[in-house]
Amino acid sequence: MTPDWYTRPSARDWVDPSPAPPAVRDFHRSLPDYAPTPLVDLPALADELGVGSVRVKDESGRLGLPAFKILGASWASARAVADRTGAAALDLDVLRTSTAGSGLRLVTATDGNHGRAVARMARLLGLAASVFVPAVMSPDTAQAIASEGAAVVRVDSHYDDAVATAARFAAEHPGRILVQDTAWEGYEDVPGWIVQGYDTLLQEVDE
Repeated sequence: MTPDWYTRPSARDWVDPSPAPPAVRDFHRSLPDYAPTPLVDLPALADELGVGSVRVKDESGRLGLPAFKILGASWASARAVADRTGAAALDLDVLRTSTAGSGLRLVTATDGNHGRAVARMARLLGLAASVFVPAVMSPDTAQAIASEGAAVVRVDSHYDDAVATAARFAAEHPGRILVQDTAWEGYEDVPGWIVQGYDTLLQEVDE
């Protein structure tokens, strides 16, 4: 019987030619509640699929939030704030000092987890945050974002319109920093930093 899943054997030996800088893991280690998340063995699923083993990285308790998104959002927020303020180090205390009295505001759009992660970083840095959400977002999800201290702005449309609205809002004022996990022409650095932030997860898997 041919399985209905696919593998790419060459990926076993592939190495990223542009790995994330070592500072990513060090930065995450400095955040409150950092601990490697567990790699859970699922032998029953492995048997069902006919493979030697299946392991799942359980990200349901990452840095106090229920998703891996905080890894990317935290690193990108730190990089973006440091770029804006000239902070000497990617360290929470240094970044907080560099933003004191600055009036900076982190801005993003989200379906849920990314926005809450950006809001958490804003709170840790002592900054305000505006999070734009689509009309379909559940009240509970919006409340979880608001619980981090962010202003939640509901857009009477879909996710892509929320992203566009957030980008326009950020562009209207020099004190607003867009931390978006969607890239477009002319906006690639921050999404690239978000992807770099996920390297911590992969390092933990390797270990």
